[in-house]
Amino acid sequence: MKKVVRTAAMIALLLTTTVGFASEPKLSVVPNENVKSFVYELDAHAGRTTIKFMDEEQNVIFFETVEKADYAKKFDLSNLKDGLYFFKSEDELSSVSYTISVKGSDVEVIDKKENSKPVFRIKGEMVFLNLLNLDSKDVEIKVFDSSNRLVFSEKRENQMVIEKAFDFTKAYEGEYTVVVRDSKETYYKEVSVN
Repeated sequence: MKKVVRTAAMIALLLTTTVGFASEPKLSVVPNENVKSFVYELDAHAGRTTIKFMDEEQNVIFFETVEKADYAKKFDLSNLKDGLYFFKSEDELSSVSYTISVKGSDVEVIDKKENSKPVFRIKGEMVFLNLLNLDSKDVEIKVFDSSNRLVFSEKRENQMVIEKAFDFTKAYEGEYTVVVRDSKETYYKEVSVN
């Protein structure tokens, strides 16, 4: 019976995540021989979204924080030199990075990387962590106190769905940092215990 409930919960989580990604941001190159450009569209999204356009040296060409439900912007690349450029869209649940090649009058999206972020929910003195780990690579979870002392450490292997609850009811007052490291990035969540 426990296994059936756990399986049903995992399917529900995956369906929720799939529905969330169904309205993910879209980046499309405008098919026009005379204009080097691309269009970025953002439909319903999870909270604030930051968008960033950078050159090969990571110099920021464009940066904006979007809080509207519907957003579209055309980027004119006609004044840019040939080379590689990077476009990143990031919200509370995920980040999507595109590598864009500009050669002459051609603009092409040559790579796209998506990364799910952990979701933290705080309820009273409890902190709940959920992470969709699609590649099932190792995930390290650590908690540090304000003196940077390790108070908890755990490694999860070969799990697609990572769930963890932290109980801070008996913790000393102060600031704590929950660190989650997957195969791609490291994420931090600050927790205050009063």
